[in-house]
Parts: sequence; structure tokens; C-alpha cells
Amino acid sequence: NRIGRLRDDTDVFTTFEGDNTVLLLQVAKGLLSDFKREFRDMNLLGMARFVADEVATRVTELNPVVTRKTDAEHLRSLDFQRGAFEYRAERMLLSVGQRLERRIDEEEMEPFDAFVDVQDHLVQCAWAEAERVILDRFVEAIQDVEDSDLREALTTLRSLFALSRLENDLDWFLEAGYVTGMKATAIRGVVNDVCDDMRPSAEALVDAFVIPDSLLAAPIATKQTARAPADLGRNPV
Repeated sequence: NRIGRLRDDTDVFTTFEGDNTVLLLQVAKGLLSDFKREFRDMNLLGMARFVADEVATRVTELNPVVTRKTDAEHLRSLDFQRGAFEYRAERMLLSVGQRLERRIDEEEMEPFDAFVDVQDHLVQCAWAEAERVILDRFVEAIQDVEDSDLREALTTLRSLFALSRLENDLDWFLEAGYVTGMKATAIRGVVNDVCDDMRPSAEALVDAFVIPDSLLAAPIATKQTARAPADLGRNPV
């Protein structure tokens, strides 16, 4: 197939779409701008409410009962999953804002240099926000599904997405005190259980993408890829 040559032609456009650092940094910059504007526009009452919300969040999300709760029903619940995604996105945004402020105000770094210095945190912040939005859109889409069997399958898929992303970022949640070691272990176990639950629906969900047979039959997707490169060249995608 000709994927190599096609890739050469499209590399120049990858800054504008898909998984790339430049786009993620732009997302983080936008989040920081909105965050700064929100604080600037707050009056004293707004600031008081913000502080109260922060305290309430810490009391609710970080109390010993919640951080140690490990039953499957709790871990599969939308309240836990959405709460974890929102907490991570908000904490990461606040943290990266504080890092930038410290470098600019205390260390007297130029804004550009400070931005570059924390770009790894900015990328993580952007991913956290992206996954939060994906989960919210996932939930909204499920609410519009009338077929009960499909709704159940999509709800299980939602749990798989949410829990797998939490599993991928467990080190952060552990450092933040959002989960204990026992809860982290339980999350890994529930991910495997949800995978088992998804097995009967997996093929139907993949078929729903209606991938054309012409793509499924491409050399890269078949045993034909074992042939010599010269043979592949005569059967381009």
C-alpha cells in the first residue's frame, strides 16, 4: 500500500488536527485565559462562593470514606467517574496556573519562557479537559438512545472509557490523595470486569462504524502483508 507516501504528504497538516502537542498547548492556553478572565470578573461575593465551592469539593471528594470506597457499584457509577474527571481537570488547571504565576512573578521569567518551562503540565491539563468533555458528550448521547439494550451496552462502554482513563492516570490520583492504594487496585480489577461485560457487544459496536470492505481487505489488514514489498507495491490501497 501507499501509506508511507500519503503520510509524507499529510505531515505538514498534522498541526491542525489529531493528537499533537501544538494543538494541546493551544487548548491549555485557552483554558488558562478563561480561568484568568473568570477570576478578574469576580466580585467579593463571587470570590467567596469560589472559595466555598473549593472547600466543599475537598470535603466531599477527599474524605476518607470516598477515597477508600472500592465496591464495583461505586466505581461504575457516573457520579464517581464524572467527579473524578472534573476534579482532575480543575486541579490540573489550577496547578499549572500557579506554576506559571510563580515563574513569572517570583522568578521573573519571561511569559514565553515560563510557558515553555511548564509545557508538559500544560499538555496534561489539556488532555484532562478533553477527556472530561468526551465523557460529558458520551453521557448526553446515551440519554438520547431509546433502545434499552443499546443504551445498556453504551453505558458499559462509557464505564470502560472512564475507568480505563482513570487507570491510565492513577499515579496522579494517588499523589493528589483522590484515591488510596486499595481503591487504585480495585479500579484496575473493575476495568477487567467491564472488558468481560463488553465482550458480547464488542463485534456489534465495531460493525456500527460500517468500515467499508475495501478498507478491511487492504493489504495492511490481511496476511498479504507478509509478502515481499515488491508484491505490495502492485496492490496499492
